[in-house]
Amino acid sequence: MCQPDQAIPALEKVLVIADHSPGVVGVLISAYAHAGRRADALRLLAELKKRKQAGYVPAAAFVNAYLGLGDKEQAFVWLEQGYQEHSNILQWLKVHPYFDPLRDDPRFKDLVHRVGLG
Repeated sequence: MCQPDQAIPALEKVLVIADHSPGVVGVLISAYAHAGRRADALRLLAELKKRKQAGYVPAAAFVNAYLGLGDKEQAFVWLEQGYQEHSNILQWLKVHPYFDPLRDDPRFKDLVHRVGLG
């Protein structure tokens, strides 16, 4: 995300329109983190975790959140969950720059191979 400060107001509007869609929440967490608004990011992440206790939340929402927060370990936990869910976020593994911080990790290379993009 190149300009999180510009994206945040739009994402906040979309969040309301989309009735707090987990996907939008995950992207907004990432935007907050990239904008240096870590407390806001962690607050939303806590809400997302609470929602997960009550029902289904796609793994991709957590992948976006943890990548934005720079937490590679949790990003891998949720990428693995995404693999189990057959998440569509996995189609972007080889091409999206968002995954660049993970590319050198052997777990990432293994995931790319298992997804069939190897």
